[in-house]
Amino acid sequence: MNLKSKIPVSLKYFLKAIPTFSYDFYRFYKYSGLNSTKKESSLVALIIHDYHVIEKGLTMPETQLGFGKAKMFILISSCKDYIKRFGYNHEQVKHAVKVILEYKNLHDKLGFKLDEELINELQSLKNIANETSPSVQISITKSDYFSHTSSSFLEFSNSRKSVRNYSEKNLSIDKIINAVALARNTPSACNRQPSKVYVYTNKDKIKEILDVQGGNRGFGHLTNKLIVIAADQSVFFGINERYQTYVDGGMFAMNLLYALHHEKILGCILNCSHTDKKDKQMREVCPINKSEVYIAMIACGEAPEQFKIAQSYRNSLEKYVKVF
Repeated sequence: MNLKSKIPVSLKYFLKAIPTFSYDFYRFYKYSGLNSTKKESSLVALIIHDYHVIEKGLTMPETQLGFGKAKMFILISSCKDYIKRFGYNHEQVKHAVKVILEYKNLHDKLGFKLDEELINELQSLKNIANETSPSVQISITKSDYFSHTSSSFLEFSNSRKSVRNYSEKNLSIDKIINAVALARNTPSACNRQPSKVYVYTNKDKIKEILDVQGGNRGFGHLTNKLIVIAADQSVFFGINERYQTYVDGGMFAMNLLYALHHEKILGCILNCSHTDKKDKQMREVCPINKSEVYIAMIACGEAPEQFKIAQSYRNSLEKYVKVF
């Protein structure tokens, strides 16, 4: 008797999945910043993450003076740690210091007295990173922001940013549907098109979902429409395709962001990287099919006449490309 022929197909796939997912877990556990920021790349990523929190605070519709105090202490400490260990040459670390100085300048300009201990830490960093000037977040008008929606792709792509400030004007659902129609041209593995879009229009429901999402403090209440992007796992088969849902869904999300920009809709993509607990919570308030996974959300709205955008400094091209 052939024992293998008696094993159910589902059990065979399960047994194959164990070493594959164990391999993924091992690699993530070993190489991610999960346990340590001793690696230079992990420390830089932490610095970028934290300075972007401050950048967002500097560009909020109603900036709360004194915001981000705890985050500032961590950011300054990380920058000093990096400079001590690796020197003061990394472009992202330099930008972090610029953001820190902009934070101080804003509070000085508006006459808000920062915590004395924080001032001392700021001065200590400034002494180390001398001759660094503050950054200036981008202030732009509605007409200027959308001035390249029909330009070359170079100009169009460079003009799209994440925006967290929306007017009170109601956003037409038809414009969102037009954007989704355009985003359908996103490629997918063997044209299986796993992406799904859920659009929420009710403000109370949007608030309920965003409260669970948790990454929209300071601007979530301004969201006029909320787009939830999901992708269907049932269209993928082999263990080798275990992450294809996220690859295809991520490409669709970026294409949809471009399509929204083309429709002159402001948007900010929101993270849906959930723990198991939060995933279950989200499925309660924002139902999707059981076979689907969350990819991202996009907070949307019409543009006010003038608003601010975070600089979100990009790495140099050399850090993106290796030619062999």
